[in-house]
Amino acid sequence: MTREFIGARNGWAKSPTTCVPIGAWRNGASSSRIWATRGGDGEANVGAHPPYSEHIRRFLKANTFLGRLPEAALGTLMERGQLRQYAKRDIIYRRGAPGDSLMVVLKGRVKLSNVNVSGKEIVLHFLVPGDIYGEIAAMDGGERVANAVALEDSEIFLIYTRDLMPTLKAHPDAMLEIIRVLCEKVRLGAALIEDSTLEMRGRIARGLQRLAKHHGRRSDQGTCVQLALSHAELGNYLGLSRANVSRQLGQLREANVIKIEGAQIVILDADGLAEIAALSKD
Repeated sequence: MTREFIGARNGWAKSPTTCVPIGAWRNGASSSRIWATRGGDGEANVGAHPPYSEHIRRFLKANTFLGRLPEAALGTLMERGQLRQYAKRDIIYRRGAPGDSLMVVLKGRVKLSNVNVSGKEIVLHFLVPGDIYGEIAAMDGGERVANAVALEDSEIFLIYTRDLMPTLKAHPDAMLEIIRVLCEKVRLGAALIEDSTLEMRGRIARGLQRLAKHHGRRSDQGTCVQLALSHAELGNYLGLSRANVSRQLGQLREANVIKIEGAQIVILDADGLAEIAALSKD
């Protein structure tokens, strides 16, 4: 990894993955000087202003398990943590890499996936701001169990295991929150395995229900899945080809169960979708 000094007055340098120690912001680092770490492909710009550090603190406290920590403990983790920026399609880490940190999505979207024996990508989860990942390897010291890729320009807050574990031991409420997240992911994994045995229509229905639960927003029309996914990405998540996804979504649209707006899906008839999902299990 190559460290690169960036001078704001000289313009932003090409820096694929940018790492900024949060402590530098809290200590009032000048916006004209920041440290960046060269990583993957892409370009990242960072505005290292102290108010941004406070913005991150408020976000972490309101949207993550870190909100259960006292101010002093949270401040310590922020001092020792890092902010990393990734461009769209940058690889955050690969399966099998050392797991020495937990990560929190602050901005953007991240995809967790693996590749099966046939070389086909299997999407395990889509992450949005407030989601944590990498907690399994961070807590047991093992390797990363999936690949993590930025689906769009993203900001990630990284907490190293050496700093995280003593804090969790001292504050069991935060530890329990991570355990709750892990349990939810185990349930999600079980649902993915069960869904893989269903016929295509049922698999689509169950997958849309799952996405609506985790990424849905209610509106007058119905539930909008707040993920802009291509049919190929959705197919990798459901274990279907892009063509089959397009065909099944088209049938649901014709039945007025869903509406498609660009790359977003709006569930118009949640009861109808639930009925299709239930019938597929019989």
